[in-house]
Amino acid sequence: MKTTLSATSVKRAKFAYSLALTIELCGWGLFFAFSTRYIAVELNGGTKSVYLFTGANWVFTLLAVFSSSMALLLGERRATLLGLSAIPPLLSSVFLRDPFIVALILSTTSFSWAISWPIILKVVFSRTTHGFGREYSMFTVGTGVGFLVGSLLTGLLYAAGGVWLVYTVIAVLIAISYTTYYVYYTPSSKELLHGSNRGLLKLLKYTLLVVCLVVFSRELLYAHAPIKINTELEALAPGYSEWLYYLLYGVVFSGGAVISPLIRILVGNLVDKYGSTKIIVLAIMGYILLYWSFTKTSGIIPLLLWQIPLYSIFDTALNTHIAKLLPRTLHIQGFALSTAFTAIGGSLVTLLLVLGLVDADLAGLVVTSACLTSLLLVLCEKRALRSWEFIVSRIRASSVE
Repeated sequence: MKTTLSATSVKRAKFAYSLALTIELCGWGLFFAFSTRYIAVELNGGTKSVYLFTGANWVFTLLAVFSSSMALLLGERRATLLGLSAIPPLLSSVFLRDPFIVALILSTTSFSWAISWPIILKVVFSRTTHGFGREYSMFTVGTGVGFLVGSLLTGLLYAAGGVWLVYTVIAVLIAISYTTYYVYYTPSSKELLHGSNRGLLKLLKYTLLVVCLVVFSRELLYAHAPIKINTELEALAPGYSEWLYYLLYGVVFSGGAVISPLIRILVGNLVDKYGSTKIIVLAIMGYILLYWSFTKTSGIIPLLLWQIPLYSIFDTALNTHIAKLLPRTLHIQGFALSTAFTAIGGSLVTLLLVLGLVDADLAGLVVTSACLTSLLLVLCEKRALRSWEFIVSRIRASSVE
């Protein structure tokens, strides 16, 4: 059934969703900035515990493949509330001290994001018929600021109430954001979710492989970052209290949050003007350069390099790319597949942990190889899309039958 909303209602819903995402990222900024150092340093888990935390997060993210099924079962609006499932593991983790058990418990929170994110994206892109890059950039414009604010809260909350207060605040922020998604949900005129998964995989195969390889590379970089950042901070400012290191770590770990809003708006406009492929290529090349320059420098330099917002660039280009390729009725399935392949790429970090590959140089060679392969896949997709017009047409036709 078609639901007509006034222009004012749509604008209000857009603002509410952008604000909700900013609040959510404030929670996740606090979560990752605190948890990575808490597990690696305070609980003495080291780099291996971060590998486990990172990899396990993505393993649970594989549950995104059930996003469209949950949307059909519960309805899109009610399915957004599945994001609240992050709260129990957050609060239960404060009673444990083993870094590897804590890493596993906290990693289950990724389920809440994985299962609800494709649905939320479908709602966002359903609000426009053109300018997907700008639409997505405006939706995510506050994410960097939210992540930064959350990261800044780490030391202050830890000093005021310890681990319990930190994870309680995270739970409250997540509750507010997903409740807002539910309240300001705006149905589109095409809510039915059906289509050929086989055709969808065929159309997106290059994109999904690129997602897998780039995320794998990015997570390898992220796995080495906590110890590197903490080491450089303690060398630059020795002898301070633990809470101050959490504060400084949070500021640095938030990486490029200050300029992220401008970058997202700029990239959104560039994607609409020049296409997403060129931006994706630039982001991939950036990850190769960032990994080696970050791991091979010391002092203030790696801390400054960490502020380059490559994630904002790749994320905006990638999701816009998928939104343009698929009809609206298949957006949830498309974004769910993207999230699932993101999970596959990230979970490969755990495989390297099992193999004992924690050396920064060896990991760098893996990052370089994976990124170069993904660049080749991007070029192959560009050529293949020219001969895939009939596939797109068939998918679009089947989705409205």
